Amino acid sequence: MSDDMRFDWLADLMGVRPGDQVLELGPGPGASLGRVAARLSTGRVVGLDRSAAALTRARARCPDELAAGKIRLVEGAIGSIRPDRLLGELDRGADGFDLIFAVNVNVFWTKPAHAEWNLIRDCLSPTGRVWLCYGYGAPTAPSTSPKPTPAELTHQLTTAGFRPILSAAGDLLAARAA
Repeated sequence: MSDDMRFDWLADLMGVRPGDQVLELGPGPGASLGRVAARLSTGRVVGLDRSAAALTRARARCPDELAAGKIRLVEGAIGSIRPDRLLGELDRGADGFDLIFAVNVNVFWTKPAHAEWNLIRDCLSPTGRVWLCYGYGAPTAPSTSPKPTPAELTHQLTTAGFRPILSAAGDLLAARAA
């Protein structure tokens, strides 16, 4: 499986724009950070992860993007970090993140995630968009990886006060929280 195929499909679906201010929740070792950063010219992607080890791997994977300021990394837990800590990573003049997304972050489908949704609301720009993405395979591969069912994801997003718009391809499931 190629991460490039998966993350390129997700970046296309999410509509990453060159000037976007992006927050990724739980980027792990940074494969998705690199794919999103490659689409940015004046924008920035901030990765928030609770794992220092994962952030160390992300630093090793994306040194040029970090040096250029296209990627910033923050250690902390999604449900307990203060929004101003993340908003402080934005380019000057930005009024919030244009895109907030998470790939395979289970808290959004395994529990109500009240604190996590509050963080998203506090960090999102007025015209921003939110995406939850699941799957480890390619958009052309059979669906075999663990992920929520469309009904489970719809229920959690609806309970959080959003109207989900689902997309699926191969092993990938994504929901825009509108």
